Amino acid sequence: MNKKIYLNIGVAIIASVFLCGCAGTIPVSYTAQNFVRYQGRAAIGPFTYAPADQHKVQPNQIQNTAIGTVYIAANVADFVQRATALELEKTGFQLDDSNPLQVSGDVLKFKADDFGYSVEWTYSIRYKITRKSDSKILLDKVYTPEPKKTGKFGLPSDYTSSVNEVILAGYDKFIRDEDVKKIFAQ
Repeated sequence: MNKKIYLNIGVAIIASVFLCGCAGTIPVSYTAQNFVRYQGRAAIGPFTYAPADQHKVQPNQIQNTAIGTVYIAANVADFVQRATALELEKTGFQLDDSNPLQVSGDVLKFKADDFGYSVEWTYSIRYKITRKSDSKILLDKVYTPEPKKTGKFGLPSDYTSSVNEVILAGYDKFIRDEDVKKIFAQ
């Protein structure tokens, strides 16, 4: 009888370890990392986070599949906006509100599939380029990089690089887009 109780307790502990997502807040900071270089001028416009706007998650919460919640130490929209600005500057852009083109974005998906042994990070962003003089939208495209898999077990700070890598991957698809290059070449 005691063996059965210990077995049930053991199974419950193992199940809770595999079902629980990383709970808590992931400390985040962003350093520009891209190596694409060309010149451009732009203003940074507003960014949104669709899952938060739809009241599915909190503004600083990454969607996840396991029990528990995943938060970052900043609102997702604000963090992605700052990351985009840093990446644009590293690319070679002059950022100023008086520039004729504005880059804005809508984070459509930021999800950690943390049900199981690993975490698969998925991310999707709609970048827009708007000509400010007449509010004409010159580009409105969704960029979805390949999912990134990482180990599941660790401290919240272990996920900081994963958060940054998926944002960088989305920006990289945007900045390498030939339509984007043509718009900024004008």
